[in-house]
Amino acid sequence: MGITPKSWTAERHHGVLHLGKRWYVVSAELDESGHADGVRLDGPYPDHDSAEARARRIQDKPA
Repeated sequence: MGITPKSWTAERHHGVLHLGKRWYVVSAELDESGHADGVRLDGPYPDHDSAEARARRIQDKPA
């Protein structure tokens, strides 16, 4: 079973994850069924806003 909403397509996706007192950006190539490949965890970031800003910069970066 996949972990992604049905509206997502096969491409790289980014999200923000809170672990303990730290924030991270999670990136992965997800296929239509929600299986992840090439998972990457970047951080830590000092707060949620910093992690969100980094996730947006990664998303906007040309492939």
